Amino acid sequence: MSVLSVKNLIYGYSKGTPFEKGALKGVSVDFEKGEIVALIGHTGSGKSTLLQHLNGLLKPDSGDVLFEGESIHKSKQTLRNCRFNVGLCFQYPEQQLFDSTVYKDVAFGPANMGLPAEEIDKRVKDSVAYVGLSEDYLEKSPFDLSGGEKRRVAIAGVLSMEPKVLILDEPTAGLDPVGKNNLLKLIKDYNNKTGNTVIFVSHNMDDVALVADKVIVMNDGEIAMEGTVEEVYSQGEKLAGLGLDVPEITSVFIELKNAGFDLGKTEYTVDGAKESIIKFLSEGGLL
Repeated sequence: MSVLSVKNLIYGYSKGTPFEKGALKGVSVDFEKGEIVALIGHTGSGKSTLLQHLNGLLKPDSGDVLFEGESIHKSKQTLRNCRFNVGLCFQYPEQQLFDSTVYKDVAFGPANMGLPAEEIDKRVKDSVAYVGLSEDYLEKSPFDLSGGEKRRVAIAGVLSMEPKVLILDEPTAGLDPVGKNNLLKLIKDYNNKTGNTVIFVSHNMDDVALVADKVIVMNDGEIAMEGTVEEVYSQGEKLAGLGLDVPEITSVFIELKNAGFDLGKTEYTVDGAKESIIKFLSEGGLL
């Protein structure tokens, strides 16, 4: 059974006005336990709208969202249970940071779960440490932190609830290369350590290639493509038609294949490309 399922989701903005727009048009998709799923697509394709349905921030016009096989809109209790188990971190962390100290901000979720003080304290300290911040940050105001630090505090606030599904909307947006790489490593390490599902939106195709197990491509409120990174990225022309670019190394491999040099599977990372090229040259007696 999928940990999270979307069934024929339909949702529109500005309903009943001249500006009415269909944001989701019958979207159905399953998210399996333990996988890292990347949602990609051009601006306005429906990615963020879909994310906000996954933990009930938005309610569909029709269709349903199931958490562990049960509709999250069945009752107030199922919706509450979903929001503790499907944690969403917004693209802009300042949108979900609100309290006077980092400690209080990270403790908000566990406190609302009704956990004892000792367990709340443990979760706060564990979560902050997990995202790479020292306990010195706990009494600081979250609004005095850098963009990267705010992002980490926001993620810590979600992790402190120990959700079975972690959702991140553009987690690396605005970060410098070091901050971006650290955050991608955090996502991968979290998934490996907990076995929990991670769903993230990204415009960076290289980032997706580095961490995702499955890629979902959205276009005009619908799922246009779905599959492994290799299955999706190997369709470079189709992606280009949707306004997306594959990583440069993938473009090189596609051109090599078109020119008669079949190096096996299409690569999408530098390390993978290096291994394939060395193998190709070795088998051809050129090394």
